[in-house]
Amino acid sequence: MSDGPVTDAADWWKLLYARRRETGLYPLLLEYPDDSFDPENGGYGADADAASYFRSAWTDDSWPPFTEWPGLSLPAGVVTDVDVCASEVATAVVRDGRAPCLALVQVMRGADTPAALNWHGMMNRMTAQELSAVLRTWEDRFGLRVVGLGHGSLYVSVAAQPTDLAQARVLAAEHYLACPDIFYDDPDLDWSTYQEDLMKRREWRFWWD
Repeated sequence: MSDGPVTDAADWWKLLYARRRETGLYPLLLEYPDDSFDPENGGYGADADAASYFRSAWTDDSWPPFTEWPGLSLPAGVVTDVDVCASEVATAVVRDGRAPCLALVQVMRGADTPAALNWHGMMNRMTAQELSAVLRTWEDRFGLRVVGLGHGSLYVSVAAQPTDLAQARVLAAEHYLACPDIFYDDPDLDWSTYQEDLMKRREWRFWWD
């Protein structure tokens, strides 16, 4: 982990990301050198299951118009330009001043980083292992890549957006179950149009209180 902000952090992230299979180290952009990690007690969380988590987190009024958990959203289809999208989001994250520091994590896929670090950012909602399980299924279905973390923030790129509004609504329900805080605490987020937004966004932002 860097001691502070890194000059040209986005360029370094892209270089390290391109070499991740060679080095076995996955790069993360960080808001600042963070104390919300406990890697000694981390792990990949291979036993955690995203569908089981979503089902257990569901309540009767979780995401209208669904009266019960609708199951996982269908995959978006052919996923292309995953690395290009990840690089674009890394550039935006650094340009906006959201995460100018760098860390390297000994994992092969970014979805495993919260579990491997035993990240505490979302502990009021789920375990780090459950979050990694959710991120892995989003990697597989939507070409998601983890780009950065903050004290309670998560920045990810998404190369394949849902193309069907009904499936986008199911995906919106998954987002709510994983991170309801953004729907209650983000004044710029409109519940009524969130599913439509998911059909266009190349970055998903999550924030836990």
